[in-house]
Amino acid sequence: MADNESKELFKLLEAFQELVESKGSVKEWTDSFLVKTRDKYRKAAVKNRGRWSFEFYECLQELNKESIKRNLFLGTEH
Repeated sequence: MADNESKELFKLLEAFQELVESKGSVKEWTDSFLVKTRDKYRKAAVKNRGRWSFEFYECLQELNKESIKRNLFLGTEH
């Protein structure tokens, strides 16, 4: 992970793991916290396309799947 973009994704992965340890699984998060976190990770994903690790992809998928399950779209709660 030599460049800044890769470091950013690595830091997000570490932060995600810390969030799961402190707040519990994504299923336990409030809607607003889930949306805020999901949108942050989506922005980083777009900015760093092509540099994703498998672990980052899985993290993003987990956030997206829970958002879809709760019908949370476009950074807003429905």
